[in-house]
Amino acid sequence: MALWVLHAHAHDAASVSPILAVLSPEKRFGKTTVLTLVQALTPRALPTSNITSAALFRAVEGWGPTLLIDEADTFLRNNEELRGVLNSGHNRLTACVVRTVGDGHTPATFRTWAPKAIALIGLLPDTLADRAVTVALRRKRPDERVEQLRLDRMNEFEPLRRQAARWAEDNLEALRVADPDVPFELHDRAADNWRAMLAIADRAGGHWPDVARRVARAAAATSDQEDSARIMLLEDIRDIFERRGIDRLPSVEIVGDLVEMEHRSWPEWKEVKPITARQIASLLKPFRISPGSIRPSGEKTAKGYYLSAFEDAFLSYLPPIDPTQQHNPQETAPDDGFQSDTRDPNVLDRESPQPAASNGCVVVSDEIPELGAEEVREAEL
Repeated sequence: MALWVLHAHAHDAASVSPILAVLSPEKRFGKTTVLTLVQALTPRALPTSNITSAALFRAVEGWGPTLLIDEADTFLRNNEELRGVLNSGHNRLTACVVRTVGDGHTPATFRTWAPKAIALIGLLPDTLADRAVTVALRRKRPDERVEQLRLDRMNEFEPLRRQAARWAEDNLEALRVADPDVPFELHDRAADNWRAMLAIADRAGGHWPDVARRVARAAAATSDQEDSARIMLLEDIRDIFERRGIDRLPSVEIVGDLVEMEHRSWPEWKEVKPITARQIASLLKPFRISPGSIRPSGEKTAKGYYLSAFEDAFLSYLPPIDPTQQHNPQETAPDDGFQSDTRDPNVLDRESPQPAASNGCVVVSDEIPELGAEEVREAEL
């Protein structure tokens, strides 16, 4: 939080602006207290507990604030346009939206480049989480004592805010040209998120360079464990193929195996119902993986997937399998003379039995939802 506060003051030196995500599993964890403290320390702080996409980009364009969004769990997850505007503000080069203005509907650009902090119960939507550094709160124990934040004494933070502003002004040019050593454990987006704050830590000196990198590594390790629904599905399907040691699987068998995974969300995927073959196809579609006609050994033709269709996605998105644990599925997929009767993953399979429900510069339109919105909603649920 200290590094991010200084990043807000030195925002003009950065090329990427990570969101400060303040998360808690339940209410009464101190999210609003955190944002109140950040408000006292950052430049031109603009706190809000609800905001529209239009108000957001107009506020950024007009005031250049540090935007502090509280209670985001009440309005952000189902607001695709607002998420798109927030996403656009991550990279300075693309931090704008286009809207029409006036009676002539003249196109105009609005900046979205500003430091932003978001507090909510639960997790950020995947695309925002990928652009964030996270402060995960826990409720203090009965035996823990902390000094209470006195709202009637917030002016006591003003000298510290002024010192932060002066430090940023004195070091702005050095931060612009800084090229800090980024830990190799951070993937590309995480490295982008941390680069400006690591530069601040290096400039501050003392224990800060070491502390900042330890925090960045820990955050990267946590992020890697919180895979998106699509990546989690790839991981589980790879495990099914490996466990069975075969090179093709009917959709209905994949569904059956997934809904038996009580540690995953597949048994209660949507509206407390198990995931379906159609929903699996929808999640896999962005990887260019579609169901087709397959012939399991000794059985009639069914809808399903060949292992070969997943090879590129497995290599690109999943860590390698430990060779000592790897099974040996049949090597090749399929030339059995059967072709898929449809390439559309949204067409229901009429031949396969269905599982029983009881088993187990960005331009964002004002009115038209993004393509694939239904798929994104399903994945987030």
